[in-house]
Amino acid sequence: MSERNYWQRMKHRQLSRRSLLRASARAGVGAAGLALVGCGGDDDDDDDDDQPAAAQTQQQADQQQQAMQQDQAEQQAEQQAMQQEDQEQQAAVAQAQQQEQAQQTAQATGGPKRGGILQHSWFEDPSGGFDPHIGVSGGDALGYWQHIYDRLIGFDSQARVTPMLASNIEIPDDVTYIFTMRDGAIFHDGAPVDANAVQLNMERIRDTEDLAGGTRNRGGIAKAANFEATDASTWKMVNTEPFGPTLVFFQQFPGTGLLISPEHFDTAITNPVGAGHLKHVVHEPGERWVGERWDGYWDNENVHLDGFVQNIIPDQNTALNAYLNGDIDIFFPTGGINSDFRADLEADGRQVIQGTAQTWTMSWFNLNPNANEGMNIFRDPRLRHAYNKALDRNAINDVAWEGLGQPARANVSVESWALPKDKNYYGEQDQQMAHELMDAAGFGDGVKGVQLSFTAEFQTVVTEPVNAQLRDVGIEMEFIKGTEAVIIDRLLASTDWTISTLSWESPFDPDPVLRPKFEGLQNWMYGSPEGGPRTGRADLSQYPNDQVLANLQSTEQLVWDAAIPASQDDRIPLYEKVFEAEAEHMWSAYIAQWPAGWTAQEHVEGFELIPFFGFPKGLGYKYLWFNNI
Repeated sequence: MSERNYWQRMKHRQLSRRSLLRASARAGVGAAGLALVGCGGDDDDDDDDDQPAAAQTQQQADQQQQAMQQDQAEQQAEQQAMQQEDQEQQAAVAQAQQQEQAQQTAQATGGPKRGGILQHSWFEDPSGGFDPHIGVSGGDALGYWQHIYDRLIGFDSQARVTPMLASNIEIPDDVTYIFTMRDGAIFHDGAPVDANAVQLNMERIRDTEDLAGGTRNRGGIAKAANFEATDASTWKMVNTEPFGPTLVFFQQFPGTGLLISPEHFDTAITNPVGAGHLKHVVHEPGERWVGERWDGYWDNENVHLDGFVQNIIPDQNTALNAYLNGDIDIFFPTGGINSDFRADLEADGRQVIQGTAQTWTMSWFNLNPNANEGMNIFRDPRLRHAYNKALDRNAINDVAWEGLGQPARANVSVESWALPKDKNYYGEQDQQMAHELMDAAGFGDGVKGVQLSFTAEFQTVVTEPVNAQLRDVGIEMEFIKGTEAVIIDRLLASTDWTISTLSWESPFDPDPVLRPKFEGLQNWMYGSPEGGPRTGRADLSQYPNDQVLANLQSTEQLVWDAAIPASQDDRIPLYEKVFEAEAEHMWSAYIAQWPAGWTAQEHVEGFELIPFFGFPKGLGYKYLWFNNI
């Protein structure tokens, strides 16, 4: 509604009977007085009027008082309603003005234009290749796969489900999901993206282990009793029991919903063929990956650029210099963009968008009883709690990101709908308590071990202050860094490390983070070294005296319980039990959530941030265009 229409409507608002009553009350005439005026005056003494005049006067006064009190309440209620309506209308006016301004800006630049190659930078090559069904890295998913493969469903800026390759999703009961495929959508090789293609993809995901030997990408079908293509356009899945996060796994990176053309399953790792907005052209390891806009894309009206070059630049300073020199169009400083940096960028005509990233740094503890001597000392919960109390998360955030990130408060994203806004399950740093816990565990003279970390700078800037704070309380960790692929392999072997402090992705639902963690911890405990990494889940029937395993399984059950209801409101109190159990056992320690800060050259248009996700709208390519073409 325009501002003019709003004020015209207010001007012509009719005077209601209630308004008349209020006016009369303010003039000293109550409802009884109005009734007398309406009937006219009567000076005769009526035989039926057997009340004394004084009593009548008092009765009228009481009626007037009651009417005034009632009217005051009505007046207050209506004022509140009008204030709320005014606020809503003002918000609508502001939104309309913003939309009009955006339209004027688009008109001034000629609107979205076709053409141009977007130059971007990423910190590493795909660590697991281009096959999203076997890959486990969020870096691979967000840096590469997101452009090649479209998902079945997506999400909007409020994290609500939106259609992508599936044009519609029906949930007729609490276990049934019906996906209607988008008419006319095709893969890069021309094959139809139909229900049969979905079925083949789901069968492959079901039967394929990821590179870590796990099932990270099976979340969407993990509870499926059966699934099938009921016809060419309809794919149906029926779960064994209600499972609230089902659709989340089809949205996440990586996840269940990334579809490969079935004819190219075997070559996807090096020659990917999907149905995304970019078609794979070439990958030059250590140099770049190139994709080109694909004219057969179902949503091509929102793809304006001709192509995309992912420049592989491991060093952050080198990448920044490339951006400042104009060789990169969009840049993501993994340490965030502080106020001084932002001022400098904007003074040079560059754009900046900021928020909270959906990635954080966390520590895993080696709980494998078969690990090398001294590497699994954190099986003792007192040492895990000592580790937690050694950390000052606010200081780590300040050192790593100048306060632009968010200190962790539980084993879930600080942006999660499941985490109470005022609750801190980790508490504050308490070095004295850390010493007391270490002494009680028999390590009063200190703790020694190995701490793993990625070499990427965005990871190092967090783990180095963590390592320093641990040393302050006598937890001496040998700090070993390596590439993501090398460190993950060593992590999964679970033999020669004590703590691993690594980055992790945080979708908006807690389940895709919590449940795989507990599955992984139990798979690592007894799966190596004898049988190799993750060769089998530890079972209490085989190890009935392992209290760590028993506590792990009881906590994992709480995670499963919290996943059952479809409603988020019903799940929130169930997740409180999970967080409380995590605080009791300290199975892992979350450190801090990263800041999100993106900057783009002046010629980039359509540059907006997805608030809770920390990535630009369109994930850094779709919806963008250049105004200098």
